[in-house]
Amino acid sequence: MGSRAGFATVVAVDFGPDGLLYVLELSPAAGYPTPGVGDVVRINRDGQIQQIATGLVVPTGMTFGPDGKLYVSNFGAAPPGAAQIVKIDIP
Repeated sequence: MGSRAGFATVVAVDFGPDGLLYVLELSPAAGYPTPGVGDVVRINRDGQIQQIATGLVVPTGMTFGPDGKLYVSNFGAAPPGAAQIVKIDIP
């Protein structure tokens, strides 16, 4: 996945086991959230913003587990029973 500049709709941030900052966005563009365009980006040591995961549907939170994987709530604003936790391997 390529790099890009800037943030839009940030809903969570966390430092990964690699010491880098990870940002969860509802969408990469300002405005109302569009289902299916949420993403996780990482700020690399050179300052570049790199996409780590895309295609998230109204994500609302994230955290790193003890296994070093990133866990993201997907469908976070969905009716009860529709939400899911997505496990993301960090490259």
